[in-house]
Amino acid sequence: MTTEDIDDVSRTWTKLGREDPMWAVLTDKGKDRNRWSAEDFLATGVDEISTVMARLGALGLDVGRERALDFGCGAGRLSHGLAGAGFGEVLGCDISPTMLDKAREIVPDEACRFVQVTGSDLAAVESDSVDLVYCCRVLQHMPPALAHGYVREFWRVARPGGVVVFQIPTEPSSSAAGRVLSALPVPVARLLRRGMEMHATSEADVRRLAESAGAQVVVADPDTSAGPRWESCLYVTTPG
Repeated sequence: MTTEDIDDVSRTWTKLGREDPMWAVLTDKGKDRNRWSAEDFLATGVDEISTVMARLGALGLDVGRERALDFGCGAGRLSHGLAGAGFGEVLGCDISPTMLDKAREIVPDEACRFVQVTGSDLAAVESDSVDLVYCCRVLQHMPPALAHGYVREFWRVARPGGVVVFQIPTEPSSSAAGRVLSALPVPVARLLRRGMEMHATSEADVRRLAESAGAQVVVADPDTSAGPRWESCLYVTTPG
């Protein structure tokens, strides 16, 4: 992982944030060319966070509601959902200044504060200061070494008793679409995705990452956030 990796990710998402920010965050069919309404876009975040909080409850995880971190917040849909779930402070972090501009424009919640990430860490966030870290549809778009470094930072900033939830693909799917994707040269695949990279990390490697950091994987739920061409997991973890 190099500074060039971070700069490349930042350039891609700054461009996407300028051109079509809500679609770049949530690439639903028919919603490109700025056809998401802010109301509908934000409502998806409310639904997603409601599902996540219900899952944590079913796992017996009693999450404090003082502070949440939405990493890779983009245009703020999940930050809005976290505020609606009762978190007193929601810190939305993103590498793209144009995405953050859109979040500040459309998210109405006073609990939400948006901060730009400029390096490979979360230097602006204190250790042991966050009750819930949530990250979905984000780590897949950066080189694995960079993604893994951020996951380590999630565990650093989470409080004892806090929870870290993140999604990442495990491998291309075995479907015909997944096989075609695997065969495409990386530059061609990236061009088809308007510059978005896609990367996977096996479940075994995620578990090894957690073990090396002293963290615990509570559950790895099958997840569809990466789309039908990828197998994916949503990891519920606790810090060391």
